[in-house]
Amino acid sequence: MPSTLIRSFLIGCALFLAGAHALAAQRAPAYAPGKSYAVVVGDSIAEGEPQRKGRLNLNGQFKADHPSEPGQLSYELAVRYGVFHFNHGMGGQTSSQVRARWLRDVLAQDVNVGDGRPARTLPAGTQPSTIFLHVGINDLALGVPLAVLQDNFRYFAQTAADRRIPLIIDNIGSWLGMTDDRIAVGNAFNRWLVEDLAVRYPNVTVVDYLNWSSGGTNDFRVLAQGMFADGVHPSMAGYINFADYVQRSLAGSGAAGPR
Repeated sequence: MPSTLIRSFLIGCALFLAGAHALAAQRAPAYAPGKSYAVVVGDSIAEGEPQRKGRLNLNGQFKADHPSEPGQLSYELAVRYGVFHFNHGMGGQTSSQVRARWLRDVLAQDVNVGDGRPARTLPAGTQPSTIFLHVGINDLALGVPLAVLQDNFRYFAQTAADRRIPLIIDNIGSWLGMTDDRIAVGNAFNRWLVEDLAVRYPNVTVVDYLNWSSGGTNDFRVLAQGMFADGVHPSMAGYINFADYVQRSLAGSGAAGPR
């Protein structure tokens, strides 16, 4: 293994152990009927891959009681905010696939999506207090047009706004598979999120995942040292570190975190 990779691996291990030690006395709250909850939804990064799986995608099946674990955003955000987070990430999904299941997996409606999972995945008669959305990199990988991404995100923002639910959105971040064309779409989309969507919808807060994932360089082809398990997914240490970044970002912007 090249020395740079060994060094990056050792840094990641050290950061993971440090983060785990610092949070050892804290545990994510369990879901309690009648209490507020949040939903983390999106792709494999929302899910926690490659090390962790979400409750919708355990061996491709829905397992209602599958818990979030340390090193998943759903767990780490729950620890930091004291609010239970359902993990509704599904690896490999595009924004259109998330949109197809949005009513069921985010807005707690009874909907047959046709994906082999039950028509209800969230408690009846409820809605999340906060939505955390991470999706978009698979759209770039598949060449989905910018206009499709924008239309899907308008839908996400509008349906959340209709219910007065805060929507926290990660922008598109780094990936070693980025091409010039993908970067052009990613840059255009990220600008649009901040300059258009978040302006039109006050319930939307954008977290700069590109800045975090690129180690502050804002270069789509650079990965933060010691934070990644592969060319696109954070390691468990990375997810812990990013949850801290989210907390700082929300506090710095004046946006309310999950509650």
